[in-house]
Amino acid sequence: MTLLMPLLTFLTLVLTLAIPSSGWAQSGDDRARALGESLTANPDWQYPIIDTALTCEQANRISHRSVERLGYVVASFTPATAEKAGEIKGARDGLWGEKEPVTVKLTCPADGPHVDAHPDIPPCEQGNRISRLAIERQGYKVTEFTPAGLGKAGIVKGEKQDEKPLVITLFCSRNNGVVMETSSESPVLKKEDFYLAISDFERGFYAMFKGERSLVIKDQAPVVASNQLQVTMKPLSLVESKIIFGMDVTTVLPVQIEITNPTARSYQVEADQIALLTTSGQRVKPLSEKGGPFPTPALTSQTVAPKSGVKGYLYFPPGTYTGGRGSLVEQQSQESEGFAVQF
Repeated sequence: MTLLMPLLTFLTLVLTLAIPSSGWAQSGDDRARALGESLTANPDWQYPIIDTALTCEQANRISHRSVERLGYVVASFTPATAEKAGEIKGARDGLWGEKEPVTVKLTCPADGPHVDAHPDIPPCEQGNRISRLAIERQGYKVTEFTPAGLGKAGIVKGEKQDEKPLVITLFCSRNNGVVMETSSESPVLKKEDFYLAISDFERGFYAMFKGERSLVIKDQAPVVASNQLQVTMKPLSLVESKIIFGMDVTTVLPVQIEITNPTARSYQVEADQIALLTTSGQRVKPLSEKGGPFPTPALTSQTVAPKSGVKGYLYFPPGTYTGGRGSLVEQQSQESEGFAVQF
């Protein structure tokens, strides 16, 4: 009797519950290989990401967020730039008490960001370790352990006084699938963690990245009407600041300001008049560099010519803000046009 049991999304563990008619010796490499390949519709499928629609900055931000949303704690983060490769290192606690470290590598060549995510301990190796732990935690002594590999069956056998031997056989397919075979009476099947223990980080990261990417593309600014100014203000998180400036920024809050002028008129920007609003409605003006150097020079007061735009950063005291306000002066008429942005 053979039963394939469905598992949660992003997991590739497949358990085959079987009682072979002539003993475990008949399983072997051929049996395990057949089981593994039957689950591999596209055995060489991998999950690299090349995205021509994203900027390098966006790819860094989405990758970092995807790792965190999969439950991993980011231990180190080096943002990628056009000149150098980036890397994210993270880890989480596995259900069997071992750490699950992962690595995401990023580059930003001319054809768009490249993102490559891999577990530091591949699913096949996870299966080898977990099978041994599963037998040991049932109070059995492991008497035979042959790790599985691609095209090679693995076996873990444990013995316990007054009990039948406990055996798990394994095979690893080329798409990170892991086939584990044991008796339907095996006590390891009574432990729920055994079914959820192996994670496919590559597949999980790919799906999470694509989901986060769709939100970024959806939230990008729409086409501006030809007779309207467009002003955007965005406070940067610690992660975004590190991506943009290449350093940790903790003493000030950088706010990205972008002004687009599609009109036929020129406008004057008074940078020191742009303010943030606290939760109580108080206006907070930008800091000056007298208190210390900024990671990049602050946006200055200037003229925004017709059919052009400006982009820069203003720096504010760290805090919680609900939005920003300011005004632009049309040069010819000297009329002021106010703007308000909600965060």
